[in-house]
Amino acid sequence: MRILVNGGTGFVGSAVVRALLAHPAQPEVRVLTRDPARHRGRFPTAVHLVAGDVLRPHTLPAAFAGVQAVVNAVQFPGYPVEAPKRGLTFDRYDRVGTEEQVRIAREAGVPRVVYVSGVNADPSSDKPWYRAKGLAEAALRRSGLSWTIVRPSWAYGPTDNSLNRFVAIARRAPVMPVVGDGRQRLMPVHVQDVARVIAEAALQQAGGSTDGEVVEVGGPETLTMDQVLSTMLDAMGLRRRLVHVPEALPRLAGAVLAGVLPRPPLNADAVDFLVADALADLSTLRRTLDIPLTPLREGLAYLSPA
Repeated sequence: MRILVNGGTGFVGSAVVRALLAHPAQPEVRVLTRDPARHRGRFPTAVHLVAGDVLRPHTLPAAFAGVQAVVNAVQFPGYPVEAPKRGLTFDRYDRVGTEEQVRIAREAGVPRVVYVSGVNADPSSDKPWYRAKGLAEAALRRSGLSWTIVRPSWAYGPTDNSLNRFVAIARRAPVMPVVGDGRQRLMPVHVQDVARVIAEAALQQAGGSTDGEVVEVGGPETLTMDQVLSTMLDAMGLRRRLVHVPEALPRLAGAVLAGVLPRPPLNADAVDFLVADALADLSTLRRTLDIPLTPLREGLAYLSPA
């Protein structure tokens, strides 16, 4: 079986590639990348790097030819801060990018697509990240293809660009700042667990246990942000006091930065994202796949001091 992973050089996508390579089914794995030479030494030689860019649909048909499944793990690179003047928007990457991949998959005769979405995806949401992913899901549902939608909650791991921001702060600051009251509920999930779910879904045929299913993936624990950060600090062997920062302060900072920087690191939307719940309904996962989920403290073993 030949599987194409779009976004295969990113955080989640590269984990999916590793999960596919380790699978007993031994599928042939293609990774779509804008610059194959740049990533030549990143993967085993068994991985076929193919040139293409999901923002330039005319570059995709050759990569889609002859594959039995496409994994769309493309993630918006500025997450969660958009820069519309530079074309960096959730709508462009998630909705438009997915619609084009679905179209090309149909034209190329690819029977199955797995889309990596996110919890709370909703085409009617007022939040651009939830809305774009919800519209992308809708495009896949009406495609006529065999499909699975995988919705991770807050995925973390050694190379993530989310939890590791807090790790960097903890290593440098005498206290641990927390935006808001720290009570938002989260189900942090190790990226390897997410990757295994996606790999299993991609390897299934039409009519398989995840065909036509929305599979949400979260960790086995529901924790507040305060609990997540306390667990992180414990894994690092650090003692830091959690200091709660009113949401208004980073919102104001984001508004100022947006006025002076072409690509600000923070804006009001990013603050909304930071303080939102990220909960997954694990019922479909438990019904369709037998994949154990890693508790947060165990998953953060890579942070343990030497």
